[in-house]
Amino acid sequence: MFRRILSKSSVIAAVLVLSGCAVPSASDIFSPQSNKDYSNVYLRGVFNWWEATEPFKFTPVDQHTFAVEIELIADGQPYDFKVADENWLPEYNCGLPDASSSIEENDEVELYCYSDSLNLQFVPSETATYRFELDTRNPQYPSLLVFKVS
Repeated sequence: MFRRILSKSSVIAAVLVLSGCAVPSASDIFSPQSNKDYSNVYLRGVFNWWEATEPFKFTPVDQHTFAVEIELIADGQPYDFKVADENWLPEYNCGLPDASSSIEENDEVELYCYSDSLNLQFVPSETATYRFELDTRNPQYPSLLVFKVS
């Protein structure tokens, strides 16, 4: 009887050890995605009915920067928006992690790119064309800068 218990214990221990080797570590699961490609993301918001359309597609400025320019009307109301790809994939659904505040003109904000990201808000200071610049040097947490062009 002792022999049976010992052999069952040995089998269980071996299975646990071997299965532990096959399970990815937490660092593998949560490591930053350094190969994310932001070349197909759009500025999506109330100004374009949240659609992914060519006039609102970010275009490359350099290796790590993408930009889009749009005209906004200053009526004192915030524009809700996000940076997202055509299919709203979670890893390209970029907004804020919480409802902390709106984006201020000329202030860079770090984006949170997950399925539960919240809308960004921007209130233009005057009716003008504004440039939205996406900096992807940190692909896991890109940043966004909004400033007036004209």
